[in-house]
Amino acid sequence: NYLLENIEARLNKGEYPIFVAAGDGDEKLNHIMHNQYLSYCYDSLSNIDGSLITFGFNFGEYDRHIIQAINKASEHSKYKEFSEKLWSVYIGVYSESDVKNIKSLMHLFKPKVTLFDAKTANVWR
Repeated sequence: NYLLENIEARLNKGEYPIFVAAGDGDEKLNHIMHNQYLSYCYDSLSNIDGSLITFGFNFGEYDRHIIQAINKASEHSKYKEFSEKLWSVYIGVYSESDVKNIKSLMHLFKPKVTLFDAKTANVWR
């Protein structure tokens, strides 16, 4: 299913998203760690492997905690096999200002970062 269909189906079942929208990165991370579901999600992000595709997320100034989680996932753990780590991040961009923003942050990422034109991804229908 397309993303909007999935979202609509979940909302129709009374399932609403939980997220932190206010505060700087440290405040957001503090709120995340004090919510069982959000801390589970953050820990899961910190332990993904393979590749990550982001869509509609610009890695703003208060989102460094997300980059930290991505970098943690890219570190080889002595408890994981060598192949089990995050190798690459694909970031969808919409405009030249998005490209400029992400390029200014690329040095913060440990895994390889590749930009793609988000307008070419047909997820909204």
